[in-house]
Amino acid sequence: MTYTAILITLISALLSGLIGVSVSIYFFDRLEKRKLKIETARKLFGNRYDIKSQAFKESLNEIMLVFSDCDEVISAMEEFWNTLQSPITSRPPNAADDNLTKLMKSICREIGIENIKLNDSFYLRVFGN
Repeated sequence: MTYTAILITLISALLSGLIGVSVSIYFFDRLEKRKLKIETARKLFGNRYDIKSQAFKESLNEIMLVFSDCDEVISAMEEFWNTLQSPITSRPPNAADDNLTKLMKSICREIGIENIKLNDSFYLRVFGN
């Protein structure tokens, strides 16, 4: 074997390894972010029966970090926050429910759960309390 052939083989082996590792890291990172988003959504939906509970509040707080790359979710979260900050007497009667439903729908779209054949009232129905 010549020096050039050995060099080409060595460089090819190093490049293929680096490319493989880079691709693996990229897809692993995407998978972990998706799993984190699904976990946060699961906590939000699972604890919506008691919106004053600590678990529900924690899941709402997680949304700001976990879904920070999704403008639709952050916008829906901002609307929900603004609604909750206004006095009950100065907002429409179902404004909080409507904005919570909008937030949950945007989270579903972001994690890939679309075309749910349920109307908006199903997002607010709960088992328990």
